[in-house]
Amino acid sequence: IIKAQKPGEPYTPMQPSRSATAAVKHAVLWFRNDLRVHDNAIFHHPAVRGAEKVTPVFVFDPRQFEKTPFGSRKTGIFRARFLKESVEDLKRNLKAAGSDLAIFHSKPEDILPKVAGRDSVVVCQEEVTSEELRLDTKVDEELKQRDSKLVKVWGPSLYHPDDIPFDMESLPEPFTAMRNQIEKKAEVEIRPLLPDPKLLRPEFKDNPGLLGESPSLEDLGFTSDEIGQTEDKRGVLPFKGGETEALKRLSYFTRTGLKTYKSTRNGLIGENYSSKYSPWLANGCLSPRMVYWKTREYEEKTGGQTVHTYWLIFELLWRDYMRFFCVKHGNAVFHLNGPRGRPRNWNRDSKLIRAWKEGNTGVPWVDANMRELRRTGFMSNRGRQNVASYLVHDLGVDWRFGADHFESLLLDHDVCSNYGNWVAAAGLTGGRINRFNMSKQASDYDKQGDYVKLWCPELKGLPAKSVHHPWLMSSGDQRAMGCVIGQDYPAPVKPLRKVFVPNRNGNEGRKDFKKGKAKGFRGKGRVHRGRNRDFITN
Repeated sequence: IIKAQKPGEPYTPMQPSRSATAAVKHAVLWFRNDLRVHDNAIFHHPAVRGAEKVTPVFVFDPRQFEKTPFGSRKTGIFRARFLKESVEDLKRNLKAAGSDLAIFHSKPEDILPKVAGRDSVVVCQEEVTSEELRLDTKVDEELKQRDSKLVKVWGPSLYHPDDIPFDMESLPEPFTAMRNQIEKKAEVEIRPLLPDPKLLRPEFKDNPGLLGESPSLEDLGFTSDEIGQTEDKRGVLPFKGGETEALKRLSYFTRTGLKTYKSTRNGLIGENYSSKYSPWLANGCLSPRMVYWKTREYEEKTGGQTVHTYWLIFELLWRDYMRFFCVKHGNAVFHLNGPRGRPRNWNRDSKLIRAWKEGNTGVPWVDANMRELRRTGFMSNRGRQNVASYLVHDLGVDWRFGADHFESLLLDHDVCSNYGNWVAAAGLTGGRINRFNMSKQASDYDKQGDYVKLWCPELKGLPAKSVHHPWLMSSGDQRAMGCVIGQDYPAPVKPLRKVFVPNRNGNEGRKDFKKGKAKGFRGKGRVHRGRNRDFITN
């Protein structure tokens, strides 16, 4: 659909042939996870470029706001608000380009054929996972009854599948194998940005009734209490949806944070420890290629590539890997036993799951991260890796409850990145199984306990040496510091037999919670101290 480029060749969109466009009078642009005008492939499909009329459409599918089998609202209030803002911003930007956006609250397979009419084409970004593919089939079947059709274009990744040295179905694993193949092939280039669309020929001039209105949060099924959740000032950033805000953030972080990105990206507090591009990338408000080319522009102005600019692009490549991984493994990514089919006796204790979701496990490092997610819709990459490890390895809970919860709350939920990373965290994709030590991770990344105290104010009076494992304090110290375990702060939901604390020599040992003896680690599995696969928060 998009012409492949040779290195150094200026970009030229494929021109529509007469045979490709002669019969197309009406093209419907179905926006999904590509809520932007810049670098958007759906504007450049031959059928769109040759159509007499073009109707951009977004559909709020009511099924996306229902409860899942795992008990979460599929799209929670943070995601819903961000999505609504993104759609409304897209409408403004399309109007500025001479068009508009028709917005509906309906099932796409019901409304799109009605909007398209007969002998028309509906063009959308290609998705790769089962739920989206089933919807595509339903839409296409309904369109065919009107002698119309659905056409899909590729757009969500940094590298176009046509340009990489392997088929997505034969993706090299693990990530490093894919990265090596791409980075060692000099001819593998990132495509130039697509030009912004020229003046569209909107259907709305003849049929203004198509426009509709964006549904309210109440229309989407949220209660007044949910809608009343105000922005938590402790959050890292006051995220607002839309292409306009995405480009502002890109410009700001490139100027102020990119120069130190790799050194700070495992931070926890503040807006600039990482790029925070992920919510806009996930909703398609920001093109990964736009990030790439703005980063290259920065390098040209500042003396070339650095470890920090390389690492930001490295994270974009992780996003591609997870999407290609889902193409390769299909529905197995969502199965209980994962792509490798490893059976395990999972725990589905509702009390443990609820404590984890609410940030009341009694493990401060876990609770702080889960409370940040619950109140803001965001969590750091470091936090995501740790709370996932805790849920599946310490509590032994079915990993799908965690993935489902993240899907509901995360502003930056991307189905491939989220489920791909969760099934990997559960050890179901092959390779090593990383089990993080919560005490060690907390000590490494929140040494003084500032982050834990920010989100668990019950612990604000505790010294750094006790804040990450307060249950080890004597009852007298607990009373003196105003933090009685089981009263002011929950006791661990599960007895912790392996808690790592510095011993007299400054080395790490295992303190048995019941007997108080410090020993070297002899438990099963590997206690990971290094880098795990990212949850891709950029």
